[in-house]
Parts: sequence; C-alpha cells; structure tokens
Amino acid sequence: MRILIGSLLAAIAVASTDASAGEFVSFDGGTTAEPVRLVGYLARPPGAGPYSAVVLLHGCGGFHSSMISWADRLSRYGYAALAVDSFGPRGMDDYCGGFFFEEQAADGYAALGHLAAKSFVRATQVALMGFSMGGGSVLAALEKGPLEQRYAEKFRAGIAFYPVCQYASGITTGPVLVMVGDKDDWTPSSSCEAMAEGRSELGAPRTPGDRSSIELVVYPGVHHGFDQLDLFLAPERGITVKGHRAEFNEEATRDSIVRVRNFLQRTIGGQ
Repeated sequence: MRILIGSLLAAIAVASTDASAGEFVSFDGGTTAEPVRLVGYLARPPGAGPYSAVVLLHGCGGFHSSMISWADRLSRYGYAALAVDSFGPRGMDDYCGGFFFEEQAADGYAALGHLAAKSFVRATQVALMGFSMGGGSVLAALEKGPLEQRYAEKFRAGIAFYPVCQYASGITTGPVLVMVGDKDDWTPSSSCEAMAEGRSELGAPRTPGDRSSIELVVYPGVHHGFDQLDLFLAPERGITVKGHRAEFNEEATRDSIVRVRNFLQRTIGGQ
C-alpha cells in the first residue's frame, strides 16, 4: 500500500500546478472469489452538493498524471470525479500486451456503487470516462448485455478516448462520446468507424441495432494519447511504446476538453 500511495503521490506532483485538492479513497471491488480493495483519487467541488459525477479509468500503462489532471479539471467544472487505479491494488505495473483487461469495467461499476452511496453525488447522473484500454472498458461497461445487467446502478453516459473499438458492438445503454486520431496505429480510428456504422470486422461480427447513441470524433493527423500532458515534455512531444506512436496534440486536447464539458452538460447535467 505504501508503494501504491507513493506512485499516486508522484502522479499528483507531475500533474498541473493548479490542481484542486483531492483525496485518496478506497472501496471494495473484484469478485467474491477474488476480492480487491481498490484505490482511487477523488476530486469534488466545494460544498455539500449533490453533484453529477464521473468515474475515470486509465490505460494499459496504469495510473498516470493525466488521470489526476482530468479529475481536477472535472471538479472545477462542477463534477465529483473518481479516478480509479485498477493495477496498483492487484500488484500490476501494466497490461499493454493485451487488448482488454476484463476486471477494469467491473472496477468502474464498483466505483459507481461507491459514489452512489455518497450524499454529495446524484446517483442517477454518473458518467464513465476512460483512456485507451480504459476507453475500451467504457464501451464494454455501457454495451447492452450481460455485464451491465449485473448491476443495479447504471452509468448515464460514457466518454472513450482512443479506445479499442474492434470488439465493441456499438449498441449501448446510453450516449457515448468516442474521440480518436486518424494517425493512431495502436487503437485505429477505422475500427471505431466500423463500430459506429455497425460493420463487422475480423473477430467482431456485429448484428443490426441502434447505434445512434455513439458520437464519434476523428481528429486528422493525431496519434494515440493526444491528451496526455506528460508527453508534452517528451522530445517532439511523443514517444514510441511497443512499436506504437503516442504523441501530445494541443489542438486536439483543447477540442476534446470542450467536447467533454459540453457532452457531460447534455447527458448528466452540471451545477
């Protein structure tokens, strides 16, 4: 636990200097057979609320500074924001060798249950937001089917940054905003376009259905991880990870922030 808290403190130190004062929280997750005490960073506006809320899920590299930055930004916009670490409590560093970490979508629902019990949260007005692998978990959590049917509390909306779209049906329980760059060679925009249009892909047959709840934004000339502030300080504002390019893009980041704020206002309201 000391190592985990230390890593989260380091993430806070790297995050923006005007960050709000958040706090660490813990809550039960996992299954009956494999329970886990999850840890997250909770940022909330001042006052008693109640506030609409957002749960945030990280990518395959684990909890990082942009998670803190986004949580603090959302709290300044009037939302309670809970960024969840799915790896630290499980003793994991990363999961970049796989496309989908099954437990993460369930962690999102565990965080929803935690927030729903708080007097400062509007339990019926909670969105799920994720990045890369976490974006794929957003699509899985809001997809109509067995997973969402396990939980009494439902997410009202979802936001997926550069997610793995290949295995998602695109038929969701609520509106979902998807943002990806057309130069993304890790989670290709073409798969997200196929999902939004209901076209089958290799390994992902898609049945007919209503996909009008998917709002897809494709940024021209933009790579994976375009909103990650830690990439801003890297040479040429990017790095190569496992053969894939991740690169900060200021224009796409600014646009995505506006889109996120407007989408949340439309779907779960605000102050």
